[in-house]
Amino acid sequence: MSAIEALPTRGERRVAVHATPAGARAVRSGDPWLFDGSISRSGEGSVGDLAVVFDPDREFAGIGLFDPTSPIRVRLLHHGRPTDIDERWWSSRIDSALATRESLAADPGTTAYRLIHGENDGFPGLVVDRYADTLVAKIYTGAWLPNLRDVLRPLIERIGASRVVLRTSRALSSTSTEQAIGDGAVLVGDPPDGPIEVLERGLRLGVDVVAGHKTGHFLDQRDNRALVRSLADGVEMLDVFSSTGGFSLSAAAGGARSVHMVDVSGPALETAEANLRRNRHLAEVAACRVTSTRGDAFEVLEGMVADGRAFDLVVLDPPSFA
Repeated sequence: MSAIEALPTRGERRVAVHATPAGARAVRSGDPWLFDGSISRSGEGSVGDLAVVFDPDREFAGIGLFDPTSPIRVRLLHHGRPTDIDERWWSSRIDSALATRESLAADPGTTAYRLIHGENDGFPGLVVDRYADTLVAKIYTGAWLPNLRDVLRPLIERIGASRVVLRTSRALSSTSTEQAIGDGAVLVGDPPDGPIEVLERGLRLGVDVVAGHKTGHFLDQRDNRALVRSLADGVEMLDVFSSTGGFSLSAAAGGARSVHMVDVSGPALETAEANLRRNRHLAEVAACRVTSTRGDAFEVLEGMVADGRAFDLVVLDPPSFA
């Protein structure tokens, strides 16, 4: 049995959730979250059941995913008139998300991008990224586990993906099901035997979709990396919190004389250096001098100031400190 078949199945139960006046107004205005404090009373249900939200007049307000373990009690999938959350509904929502990415899908020079962007696409608490023929689904609530098959099957069919990897948020509560499946579980296809190679505006990148940060790569910085590339000709560049080297590679491809990467993670620096080597067929990258320092960024920067080091272009892209 494949791992996707081991995912829990959503029950047929529909949980009646009665919102307070303020909660009902929020739902009717399109808010994707209904907090426990905005609920006057609720039926019982399991994580991932469908919750039907009613206003104080017992009129339908919305329907979403129920999570009795979270302060975000319902993540809204649909607002307005009553509807069935069935195969046709999922397919329609997915097609809408894919239509937004048509220009990316048509670009052979970019094979890594976000297909489903959580609340922005009407899938609160879920993102799905594409890395060539691999899909990576990251969940921020266990309520998605019993519903993932409904999303992934039509996505696989439309994209032609050969592999699906599950990633889970650090904040996600560790239920027995989540522990059994685990962060980095391969739900469909064979486990990758190393980094997956993708393209970003023609540059080659190796991505660890199983254990890398986020879903493997910081896709949200693609346009900023392109900006750095456009500014890099002839500069000496400092890349602080360099992670897997996306900014350094972009600067090198843009004609930087040198790049110096700083990161506390040795494996991240090794990946960054490997990504630069992947692109040495480009004359600009081959000509760029690449150096790195492993260490605490703040201490390294203090040392550089004391030594009088100077750079033409500096990128600071720190991780979350929360």
